[in-house]
Amino acid sequence: MRPRAFRPRSLRAILAIFVALFLIALIAVRAANYTIAHNALEHEVDRRLAGEAATIAGLDGDLTAMVARIDAAQGNHDTADLYYLLTDNSGRRLAGTLRPHRPLPTGYSNFGEEAQVDGVAHGRALVRSVAGAGTLVVVSDNDEVVAFDRLLANTQLIGLGVTALIVIGGAMGIALAIGGRMRAMQRTVDAVIAGDLHSRVPLDGTRSEFDRQAAAFNRMLDRIDELMVNVKHAARDVTHELKSPLARLRGQIAAMARHAEGNPLQGEIDDALAQTDQLLDLFSSLLRLWEIEGGHRRERFAPVDLAALAEEVAQSLQVVAEDAGRSLIIGAIPATTIRGDINLLRQLLVNLVENAIRHAPPGSRIDLALERSAHAVRMIVADDGPGIPADRHEAVIRRFGRLEAPDKPDGQGLGLTLVDAIARLHHGTLTLGDAGPGLRAVVELPLEHRAAS
Repeated sequence: MRPRAFRPRSLRAILAIFVALFLIALIAVRAANYTIAHNALEHEVDRRLAGEAATIAGLDGDLTAMVARIDAAQGNHDTADLYYLLTDNSGRRLAGTLRPHRPLPTGYSNFGEEAQVDGVAHGRALVRSVAGAGTLVVVSDNDEVVAFDRLLANTQLIGLGVTALIVIGGAMGIALAIGGRMRAMQRTVDAVIAGDLHSRVPLDGTRSEFDRQAAAFNRMLDRIDELMVNVKHAARDVTHELKSPLARLRGQIAAMARHAEGNPLQGEIDDALAQTDQLLDLFSSLLRLWEIEGGHRRERFAPVDLAALAEEVAQSLQVVAEDAGRSLIIGAIPATTIRGDINLLRQLLVNLVENAIRHAPPGSRIDLALERSAHAVRMIVADDGPGIPADRHEAVIRRFGRLEAPDKPDGQGLGLTLVDAIARLHHGTLTLGDAGPGLRAVVELPLEHRAAS
């Protein structure tokens, strides 16, 4: 298996890699500049030492002549920063003011105070033999060269630091600018997902690339909103058009049922009446779902005592659960108040409990409880029935989603869909899990809602 290539996954990672590579290149360039300048200075000093040594040695290699040249050079102001030492083969000093406390190596060498050369703190020396008759040492006092070298190094470091600050500051500015735009777009996307199809990405009027992208994104949302409105209106119109004749049909069938006692067709009439009631309930649920998904119910939000609401729903449905052969147990319900639509939140809890009553077998236990954290409250309804396979959780939340099983009771397939829509209207989530055994439905709602757009 081929290893996956590393790819930065976020804006911060991309900018961090860019800054790191830029700084590495910058350090390399600064180091190269310093090295080139340092080597050029050292080469110039070496060239001067070699020329001076050649002048002192001359062409004849006469030690007496070299002594005279050294004496003359030491009195010349142009060579005041040069020091000389001429010794014979036995090591006896013949000329020069240089007095090293230890021998210097042959060839070129740098030294500092540790070399204990009188009068020189930092220098460069050239040691060479002259005509086989002795040794010539020429030393250059490099204090000014060393000072310039340090100034050059400090300049490079300061330049590196200033450039690094500029690059890092620029990267942070880019991250803030792009990140702000991305967060604004993310907030709009979250609002649209929550049902606010009128939310749009703010424009700043600069006609920049970001502004044009935001405008294009808003045009896309306008088109989606237009299509959704057309679909909802068409579906709502169809529903309204069908609901009235269905209501009249239901009335006629109910009248027939009242007069069909003892009639062989009574069973079929009762079945037709039940199916008509199911259709009317379906249309009512669809109308309610479209109203919730439109997000307009947020205008009715008010403080809701969720603990009192949960106890009310539990007490009202305990009798229903007992009649169906199930037991509804009220668990911990801490005092909690949120902003929301009390009627929709009541329907949310009723749908969850009725879903458990309908699908859990007789003798099952159903638990209703609230859990509160610092930022959210969780409404939990769990049963010890057969549950739902994990790979089918998303399917049963979808509109008209039902498990295809012969022992499952009839239903519209909208109960959990309505619960999910109500949760999203309140900026919350519906999560299905395993109660071990059974199904555990958790609706998590934030305690602080974002302001509706």
